[in-house]
Amino acid sequence: MASPEAQDVAAKQRIVNHMNADHSDSVRRYLEAFSGMGSYQVRNARMTDITLNDMKFDCCGQQVTIPLDPPMKSYREARERAVQLDKDALRLLGRSDITITKYIPPWVHLGHLFNFTTCLITYGLFSRPSHFQPGSVPHDMLLHHVPKFTKFCLTIQPYLITIMAAIHAFETVLMVRKLRRHSLTLFDGVFWAWCASAFVEGITAFQRLDTFIANKQSEKEAKKH
Repeated sequence: MASPEAQDVAAKQRIVNHMNADHSDSVRRYLEAFSGMGSYQVRNARMTDITLNDMKFDCCGQQVTIPLDPPMKSYREARERAVQLDKDALRLLGRSDITITKYIPPWVHLGHLFNFTTCLITYGLFSRPSHFQPGSVPHDMLLHHVPKFTKFCLTIQPYLITIMAAIHAFETVLMVRKLRRHSLTLFDGVFWAWCASAFVEGITAFQRLDTFIANKQSEKEAKKH
């Protein structure tokens, strides 16, 4: 039978490995909330050790220690203490307990794909007035068959593209705020995928994201029962 010291070493290693493998978002939040570090500094943070008195982390080459108050009596308390510490961090940072971990593309929903494609084509076609004039590929391949519609599009081109870009830019700002509340940062590829979708398609990107968040919340609630 292993000595108490050996059991403690094994327990500590399991905790450290589990936190780094499955709860890296919590590790980053600990450092942001309790060490005052920014999202850039903690982007690759890892837990390196845990004792009954504190947790230790490596963050951009710096060794950071977060004390546990009160200290744990045994490592069996580690899970409960880590969960509570994360709840405290979420409250201090004003974030949700749902972390967005993936991007849902528009083609999972036919209506969303239609909206995404329509918006993308509109961006491309209305990006330049020359697209509605002879000599351009869109005009010579298709638009010359509908001269009145083409003339109308040429007239509204500067207004439509400006209004559309402004609205979608505003929606992208809203998306950034939403993603940050759910623990995504500029250094996550998923962050940029959602932002790009918001700028192209607008509201349907929010609908997919809200569905993902609702499903995650339902999973959390189911685990409580």
